[in-house]
Amino acid sequence: MFDLERWQEIFDTIRKNKLRTFLTGVSVASGIFILVILLGFGQGMQNGISYEFEQDATTIVEVWPGVTSKEYKGLNPGRSIQLRNDNYETANSLFGEEIEYKSPLIFVRNVSVNYGKEALVYGVRGISYDYTFIDNARLHEGRFLNYQDIISTGKVALIGKKIKDDVFQDVESPLGEFINISGVLFKIVGVFDEREEREEERIYIPVTTAQKVFNGGDRISNISYTLPKVENFDQAVAQAVTFKENLRSYLQQAHTVAPDDTSAIQVWSALEEAKRYFSLIGNIKF
Repeated sequence: MFDLERWQEIFDTIRKNKLRTFLTGVSVASGIFILVILLGFGQGMQNGISYEFEQDATTIVEVWPGVTSKEYKGLNPGRSIQLRNDNYETANSLFGEEIEYKSPLIFVRNVSVNYGKEALVYGVRGISYDYTFIDNARLHEGRFLNYQDIISTGKVALIGKKIKDDVFQDVESPLGEFINISGVLFKIVGVFDEREEREEERIYIPVTTAQKVFNGGDRISNISYTLPKVENFDQAVAQAVTFKENLRSYLQQAHTVAPDDTSAIQVWSALEEAKRYFSLIGNIKF
């Protein structure tokens, strides 16, 4: 029921305490404004981090070698660890049922890249046919590298869309064109695009070709995996952590590394990193 006298009393009190009423209103408005800003900041961070993790497969686990920091079984610290083909093959054999996609990665260094008379300054990487799925690359034109390219050490290349736009402006399509990598001709069979333009500044060739043609022997720079997706996020994180620790343990044994030497074999899990960031964001929101 509407009580006129009560409302008259309220407005009378406001008139008698104008400064207090004004300050109270400012305080409440400021509090709401700050709350909105903080919630927007937290949500913005979450969206940004989610976008970054979407660049590659969300279940990716990457491995790269480091330098030992501890003495172990008579071996001095400071040894550089080198991943090799047999490490990759043995890991696949041991953990094959836990893996969705897999690929070794080689950074092909100290090579010159040319298209005709034009010198190119893009990075060259040796990969297996699964790598484009791990990297979440999208096919823009042509095809990805395939199994036949790997087993035949094919002299074929996959280039990023930015390279196509920068270098091949005078041709209808770069497919079928040849680039010269340190005197060896590679035929372009595909063009890929990525969310980040800088990731399109890459030339991919078969990993077997990179090892054979550029004196790579059986050496590998990195190994990348993705794990099968599961519906529950916490279960997915637990799966990634278990796989990561088992993989690290195998590689430590293979290279005679102390179990507590975390600098010799680096293993990174996107899901584990995501959980850490999302926990931080949850605390900010709280």
